[in-house]
Amino acid sequence: MLKYIKLFFYFFIFITSLYGAEINTTIVDGNSTIYKSLLKSLNKDSNISEDQSLEKTLLTELVDFNQTTIFKPKKIEVAKDLKTYRKLFIDYINDIHKITDLKKKLDIVQKKIKTIESEIKTLDNNNSRLLSFQLQDSFYRKQANIYKNSIKKFNDEIKLVESTIKNSIKNLYFNIDELEKEFAKEEKIVQQKRELISKLQINIEQAKLINNSRELRRVERELKEVNKHYIEDTTKLLSTHFMIFSFYLKAKSNKTFAIEKKFYSIALKYNILTQNEINSYTAPFLLSLEKAYIGQIKTLAGASKQEAKEVIKSTWDLVNKPLFFINKTPISPFKIVLSLMVFILGFIIGSLYKRKINKIATRKSSFTASTRTMVANLGYYFIVIIAFFVALKTLGVTLSSIAIVAGALSVGIGFGLQNVVANFVSGLILMFERSIKIGDYIEVADHRGHVTDIRMRSTTIKTNDNIDIIIPNQSFVQNNLINWTMNDKIRRFNIPFGVAYGTDAHKVMQVVKDAVMQSDYNKYIIDTPTYETRVIMTEMADSSVNFELLIWLAGADKIEKPKRLTSHFLIIIYDTLNANNIEIPFPQQDIHIRSVDKNIPIKIDVEAK
Repeated sequence: MLKYIKLFFYFFIFITSLYGAEINTTIVDGNSTIYKSLLKSLNKDSNISEDQSLEKTLLTELVDFNQTTIFKPKKIEVAKDLKTYRKLFIDYINDIHKITDLKKKLDIVQKKIKTIESEIKTLDNNNSRLLSFQLQDSFYRKQANIYKNSIKKFNDEIKLVESTIKNSIKNLYFNIDELEKEFAKEEKIVQQKRELISKLQINIEQAKLINNSRELRRVERELKEVNKHYIEDTTKLLSTHFMIFSFYLKAKSNKTFAIEKKFYSIALKYNILTQNEINSYTAPFLLSLEKAYIGQIKTLAGASKQEAKEVIKSTWDLVNKPLFFINKTPISPFKIVLSLMVFILGFIIGSLYKRKINKIATRKSSFTASTRTMVANLGYYFIVIIAFFVALKTLGVTLSSIAIVAGALSVGIGFGLQNVVANFVSGLILMFERSIKIGDYIEVADHRGHVTDIRMRSTTIKTNDNIDIIIPNQSFVQNNLINWTMNDKIRRFNIPFGVAYGTDAHKVMQVVKDAVMQSDYNKYIIDTPTYETRVIMTEMADSSVNFELLIWLAGADKIEKPKRLTSHFLIIIYDTLNANNIEIPFPQQDIHIRSVDKNIPIKIDVEAK
């Protein structure tokens, strides 16, 4: 039989060598019979290599795997007294710790399996170490299977313990006064143990510093013993608190939810349970107990209320967490939002003040337009500045911090930031004064277009050619600015034209005005005593008598296209003059030659028309 097993194994190695090294499933899924047979064949060789020695050790371990187990099921019965009930809960906590420990071991083994398998794929099928890696892979896989099975069995045991605890509560009597006294006493003991552990850790550091190995060993032994008792004491402390929880649970008291919260706090404070263990085991378990004894609706209401408090507290802590520091003053998101609200409130109050002043000024004839604007703007800026300083105070920034920033800014200006600061201040002026607004049609420095964006340093305008031009804010403050649409959408256009000398001026003015008023632009033309459409003579030039059509138009879509508008009215004028046989002059020269005596030099007069 042994001979056939060896032949099969070598045949398998030969076949796999044709396709490259792979995981040997025969070895991975093998039983103790196969491993004993391979081990027996290795024992026959008197001289074995290091690889064969490793293979022998691994095969011995694989044989022993089928004969060992790390899980021994316990007998679990309903508790009839508090001592048994406490032990039941402590066993429950210990089972959780065992599962956590097994999961850590399983994670380590699975990482080893991945490493071994990647190493196998790099080896040639004829490599002498391949069998050692295959056996080691099998060893880790069987170890992982044992961990998985043990985790499953411990989980089954935990479910059984949970069910037993749930059934035990109704049969037990809890003396809340004695339990609370016991809890206070146990917590005091735990605190003392924590202090002792801290002292022993300091002693260990001191022994290391002076290289006292004897004292170091003594303190380490003592620390190990104290740690062991500390774990037992903290687990007992948590079990006492669980019994307090059980009392309020049995009484169906709303205080149960607060006790539950404290349970988690104690578990985390003394490192009895991790957050993951709480989320995975104790939290669902306590919730199921509350539903069973208090009722699902009341539990959900109480849990929701408790969760709401937790969310509010965590949110409050989060928004008050410092993001950065200004002159050692912590700046939190809450302070930033609050200061912004104060600043925005200042703007709102300033705007309301400005609107109120304007209303009062319209009813008082003693208020001139300039006085009204000055009072409104000064009050508005004063309120905004006050709001700014209050916002800084709310943020926690003092005037001394502002002085530091101002000093740094002054240094920056001295190093060539004059234009940057000037544009920044000009941007503030534009924003506060609102001499230009988004959407206004303006003309500045030979550029004309709509304002599309106003920033702290520059303003963007889009021309009628769909070109974005970025202009520094300083240009709007220092140079002349034409705002075509600042207050209203009524503008006067001057359309110049000329006629020949000898033309009836009154007729020219009348026919041009009539033609303009009868054109398709009539609905946009304003002709009132205040905004009157006129044709006036401007000058008698060298070659023509010049006129101007003065016409008032309303509508942003018209006045924002001055070239197109001028072209339209020039065409109307041109057609009207031609229709009325009125000559449109152009510069020309006439030469007059006079006949004279041949002995007299010819004189040529040049007359320009």
